[in-house]
Amino acid sequence: MTKTHVRVNIYLEELNHLLRHAPTSVRRDVIAGVHEHFDAGVAPDADSATVDDAIARMGTPEQVAAAAGFEPGHAQAARQGSVLAAALACALLAGAGALTFLVGGLAGLSAGFDADPDWEISGATMAAAIVLSFGAWAGGSVLAAVNRSWSKRQKGLLVASWPASLLVSELCLLPTGPNFELNIVSFIVHGIVGLLYVVAIAKLWFATRE
Repeated sequence: MTKTHVRVNIYLEELNHLLRHAPTSVRRDVIAGVHEHFDAGVAPDADSATVDDAIARMGTPEQVAAAAGFEPGHAQAARQGSVLAAALACALLAGAGALTFLVGGLAGLSAGFDADPDWEISGATMAAAIVLSFGAWAGGSVLAAVNRSWSKRQKGLLVASWPASLLVSELCLLPTGPNFELNIVSFIVHGIVGLLYVVAIAKLWFATRE
């Protein structure tokens, strides 16, 4: 591990404390950038004037934290707001996918009840479910895209989740018709895949708590 000047260590500790409520990825990037600045300009045995000059060019820990969007007085509120927005995004996205799998499963199941219209999923019902799912996905995607709690990769997975669930739901529609056993299998497969989908969204939600 590279040695650093004692005052630089104190500076980094203060900055890390100010960013304690920031998402892990943000805190890591800010600390790494500041560390790189001091490594380039301050040797472990540098005199006070050199350290003062490097700090003046970087700014105080409070100024760096504020530039990163986490002023000490608002850090906790910002973190709580980010977590709440992430929870709403996950709820909307999980709801969109779960509804898609539910309707897809019921559509497969209802194909075995052609003689009983009460069990059939009409085209209007499926269209309404898709529109509702799309609305939930759009809202959740916007919240996910602007949230600082996730990396770009995680945001991409969240935004792509509902289109992927729609495609997978179609693939889960096994051949239906007079063979009622296949209809039951299609319904069960939809349920299992839908549950796995919700678990995957939940894992991305827990990423906001790191």
